[in-house]
Amino acid sequence: MNFGHWYYREYFDTINLDSKGIVTNFSTFNKGKNDKLIKGATLPPYDKENDIEDVTSFELKTCYPGLLCGVGYHHEINNPKNEPKEDDAPEVYNLGMYFDYTSGLPVIPGSSIKGMLRSAIEEWDFLADYELNNGVTREEIIEKVFVGKEYSIYDRDIFLDAIPIKADNKLFGEDYITHHPTPLQNPNPVRFLRVNPGVTYQFRFILRNNDNGLKADFKEDLFKAIICTFGLGAKTNVGYGQFVEPEK
Repeated sequence: MNFGHWYYREYFDTINLDSKGIVTNFSTFNKGKNDKLIKGATLPPYDKENDIEDVTSFELKTCYPGLLCGVGYHHEINNPKNEPKEDDAPEVYNLGMYFDYTSGLPVIPGSSIKGMLRSAIEEWDFLADYELNNGVTREEIIEKVFVGKEYSIYDRDIFLDAIPIKADNKLFGEDYITHHPTPLQNPNPVRFLRVNPGVTYQFRFILRNNDNGLKADFKEDLFKAIICTFGLGAKTNVGYGQFVEPEK
């Protein structure tokens, strides 16, 4: 099953919409019956033999409440304004999620990982308090690892998508945001999909040995420390996107 195709295509086949995208009939949609991601989505077997050559990788596990990645992608349904919500109207997913187009897996894009790592070093100066900094300066690592103008495109570090390889329980879960103008006025629950806690991701890079202490092993340890400190994805300020090393 391609999870991304189901979420962005098959999911809407069970809902009748008019030309403006407003719901006209929910009778064919049922949250419990048709929600394949919550009910029975399982990860396909992970085969190490198919790994890309020369890849440096490490594994980290999601913590409670889970991981949100790609929530800005459009995945909402227009409801008529100023009309009361029907009692039997099911709650639909109103936030997006990022899926790999081919495999349909909820991956973390390599570009997002690279951007977060650079931000941690450039804006938050993570190296200043990093015990194993090897005397490397913030400017050096930004220029050599994240900019890389002095290197051929074939000699630069490559940030690959992080892929889920194991789930302790279910892969996906649901959660809610309840926003409203004042604490006691018109709460509006927004249902969204998340990657559950207990899902192990493999973070993958193709790292080069540069000068001035910027060896591949150093960069691998640095990247892992940053991800475990800052987290990844959306809503990290309320606990989402946090990772720990899996128990061995």
